[in-house]
Amino acid sequence: MRRFAVGLLFTAGSLALLGKLIDWRATLDALASADPLFIALAVASLVLSLAAKTLRWRSLLPEDAPVTTPRLYRILHISFLLNNVLPARLGDVARVAMTSRQPGLRVGHVLSSMLTERVTDTVTLLTCFVVVSPFLPIPDEYVDWLHTAWYTLAALVGVALLGVVLRRRASRLVRRVRLPGAVSRSQRLSDEASSFGEGFRQLFSRHHQFHIWGYSAVAWLGAFAINYLLMKALQIDAPVTVAVLLTCVTNLAMLVPSSPGYIGVFHAAATLALIPFDVDAARAFSFAIVAHLVNVLPVSILGAAFLLAGRESLSLNLSALRRGKSIDAAEPLPSPRP
Repeated sequence: MRRFAVGLLFTAGSLALLGKLIDWRATLDALASADPLFIALAVASLVLSLAAKTLRWRSLLPEDAPVTTPRLYRILHISFLLNNVLPARLGDVARVAMTSRQPGLRVGHVLSSMLTERVTDTVTLLTCFVVVSPFLPIPDEYVDWLHTAWYTLAALVGVALLGVVLRRRASRLVRRVRLPGAVSRSQRLSDEASSFGEGFRQLFSRHHQFHIWGYSAVAWLGAFAINYLLMKALQIDAPVTVAVLLTCVTNLAMLVPSSPGYIGVFHAAATLALIPFDVDAARAFSFAIVAHLVNVLPVSILGAAFLLAGRESLSLNLSALRRGKSIDAAEPLPSPRP
């Protein structure tokens, strides 16, 4: 509940900031002039990106598990739908619950696959930012902001390297900690810990590395294409490097607590990221509106369609999930239809 309240504050602050910057009549004019062909191509790029993410997710799960890629695709869309309409990212919790009920999969497998997704996505985005940032056509008055981003990134890399250096020492410390007898004897906890480690090792498996990083590259190329095509749709004359920057900024903004669907926070991030490139605030905001709709509506509609079709049932006790209870508190999912 506290996180939800904080998210509403961030959303309200973002909307208030946009309210001071935006000429609404000019925004409506820009939206009316949008080219539907480029918007359709952006939606096609979204479909490609999500398909690549689903294939990557399957590569991160045990090979011997009989779960199919189409089933994972449906689960992914349902989780996106729930994240867009429910607070506290309950879609991620539902994703763990739905997937761990598939044959051959445990909670540990699913959690480690989702953590590995976050790692590969973060590394990819930061790498892309480093590669394109020297080529961004940034006016002189914004160069200091770019330098600040570089320094911040360097500090994060330093912290990550320090964590790697201290990892062994931390592991030895953890091994010295004695767990309570009931916990140490719990076969369930032992099995989940083992499955978590098994899933995380997929990232470093030679057999899987090419698929994981290859699918990640395709997924993010699709995301970059979405922003570039939407800039074209709204007659924003900016190079592809700006589309890459927009993708990095908006995805980082979605880590900030906000209302369901990232309303306000997403729009402020996209608008403020475009303004330095000689784009007026109204047109930048119109881009943010269209980009948000393209990223949210198709996945939500498909997620709702999968639920209504009964292909994936969500008999989850969401109130129990909000209270932080175990996933086992949810009712089991019925068997899928043939």
